[in-house]
Amino acid sequence: MRRILALTLFVISAAGCSTEPLAGPAAINGPSQSEYASVVKKYTVKTNQYSGFYQTFQADMTILTTEMQTEALRQRGSFMQWDQKEYQTEREKMLQECSAYSKFFMRFYSPERDYDDLHKGKSIWKVYLDYGGQRFEGKVKKSPDKYVELKTEFPYLDRFSTPYEITFNVPMSTIEKGPAKVTLTSSLGSAEFVFPGEK
Repeated sequence: MRRILALTLFVISAAGCSTEPLAGPAAINGPSQSEYASVVKKYTVKTNQYSGFYQTFQADMTILTTEMQTEALRQRGSFMQWDQKEYQTEREKMLQECSAYSKFFMRFYSPERDYDDLHKGKSIWKVYLDYGGQRFEGKVKKSPDKYVELKTEFPYLDRFSTPYEITFNVPMSTIEKGPAKVTLTSSLGSAEFVFPGEK
């Protein structure tokens, strides 16, 4: 009987220990909803183009500066419950990318779906970055991330639009000092997105 009682107490004690949270590094604290919305607004330029009364296209473009990507990483880290080590690893990767090229996120919508073809080889669109007296042509691809993930990072995204990533062969660490201008142009029309840079 004593053996059974001792065994029962051991099992209960072991089970109790197993439910206690494991000690570990502090989790990432993400920005508040209002703080994050303010950062996105700071780095986003919008356009809504018409031909007479007919809407041709609309787009929102966000320049993915170091600050913008850092806040997005903090938010993602909070959602995914990263520890400091995982966050730092992701941030180092992001900083390396910023020193190699620049990246922009764009939400694009056209009532005519045939015109929403920026990622195709024979697209009607061209995208250029003007910075420091030089012009760079952009490479465009559809964002591979899921809608729910993109929506938390870019709240202005909707299900009727296409999410695109645009990259240029010039370091973000250079152009985020600004001013910089991105031009989206085609036979359908064109739009300019001007980013003033750091003050």
